[in-house]
Amino acid sequence: MLKSDFSRRAGLFVLPLLVALPALACTIARQTPQPAPTLDLLVFEVQTATPTVTPVSFLGDAPTFTPDPGATATVSLTATVTATGTTTLTVEVEETLSPAATAVPSVVATSPPTPTPNLTPAEPLSGGVWDFEEGFTTWSNPFSDACPGSGLANGWNSFTSRDQYGSACMNETVWKDNVYTGVSAQEITFAYVGIEAGVYRAAATIPGHRYTIEAFMRREFSPAPVQVFLGVDLTGGTDWQAESVQWFPWQEDVDDAWARTETTVTASDETMTVFIKGSHPYPEPGGILRIDSISISDIGLE
Repeated sequence: MLKSDFSRRAGLFVLPLLVALPALACTIARQTPQPAPTLDLLVFEVQTATPTVTPVSFLGDAPTFTPDPGATATVSLTATVTATGTTTLTVEVEETLSPAATAVPSVVATSPPTPTPNLTPAEPLSGGVWDFEEGFTTWSNPFSDACPGSGLANGWNSFTSRDQYGSACMNETVWKDNVYTGVSAQEITFAYVGIEAGVYRAAATIPGHRYTIEAFMRREFSPAPVQVFLGVDLTGGTDWQAESVQWFPWQEDVDDAWARTETTVTASDETMTVFIKGSHPYPEPGGILRIDSISISDIGLE
């Protein structure tokens, strides 16, 4: 009783299952597997799909960005296309933008124009004050030594040293044999003193020009002969003891006769100073020095 009842109930469960199996098999057979999407299919779907555009919001209240003019700017463009909610295609384009070069005006260094040298020689300096023909003024000895009847040619300056016996005196001489040209000459005494003394005067010059200086002297005999020098200070200085003074020994070395000397120098400034100096080494008698007829000739550029 129990067995036949169980068999009956089992048949009721199995019978519907057997009926449904053929139908299920047919349904499964009709569902053909779909092939994997190909690249052409994706391209087609992207081209035909309606893109979803995301609106761009411009933030007006964002902080202002000040670009660095020396920086390199990179632009990135991203396009997102959504097809059927399943395919996303992202395209990124990067471009490097070089900032525009700032135009810098070129600066060309120019040298100052070279001055045109003065080629025209100056007029010679001679006669008048250079020949001791402009008169004489009473001269005061810087050491207060007695110098009766002293005189210094106008336009000239003087100097003298001193030993234990005294210093030099400046005098005007007009005696014919003691004058080389004109009517007067400058006289400097050295008797019984061992000193140096002389006169000097400045002259205008043109830098770069050469100048020939000529002068005449007549010295009186002395057991200690007076040594005579022509001096030139190309800086225009007035200190006869300065290192800038160039001293040239007198070329003609004779006593009791007019002796000539000459030297040529190149001017380095607009003024030079001409000195004439006598040096008496020992305090012996004699040795009076007369100076006359100085001239300066501009012989032009070297």
